[in-house]
Amino acid sequence: MTGRVKLVSVALLLTVVAGGCGRTPGDANPPWCDDFAVLVLAAQSAPTAQLIPCLDAMPLGWSVDETHIDERGTVFTLDSTIAGKDAARVELRENCDTTGYVEVPSDVVGAARFEFVDSIESGFRGRRVYTFDGGCTSIDLAFDVDVSAALVSEVSIALGYVTRDEVNDAIRLITDGREQVDPTVEG
Repeated sequence: MTGRVKLVSVALLLTVVAGGCGRTPGDANPPWCDDFAVLVLAAQSAPTAQLIPCLDAMPLGWSVDETHIDERGTVFTLDSTIAGKDAARVELRENCDTTGYVEVPSDVVGAARFEFVDSIESGFRGRRVYTFDGGCTSIDLAFDVDVSAALVSEVSIALGYVTRDEVNDAIRLITDGREQVDPTVEG
């Protein structure tokens, strides 16, 4: 068994043991910033991404709705008691199109930030995109209520990032140096 297959098997086993029973393929536990069993899968879903989005702190009134991780990327949605169901949809991918977006100062070290407002009628619809080496995170915001800077801020509070190196370091520690997210190719 190759190192990558073995590592995915270990991560999948840890995810199932940690509460993934009864889920359909691709469904996963939410990617909390300290849950490296899930972060390994998220990192492998976008193999070149140097930053991995994760949940850092959940503001009052917010909850995780769904999480899906597969070879196309990682997606998780957040519900809000104020903003509504699927108020934020976070997606990690290898590339994002920011054509027509406005670049604004970034609050994430190592990432450029772009904003696009789609609609402010009967709520708020927009997208925030962070681009970084090897990948990007898009955050679709769909609020059922008039936009509030506080709601956008709460999404920012909920999200954190870990580096690919941090995921690799944690996996090396857990496996006594035998495994990593990006195994070296032997020729």
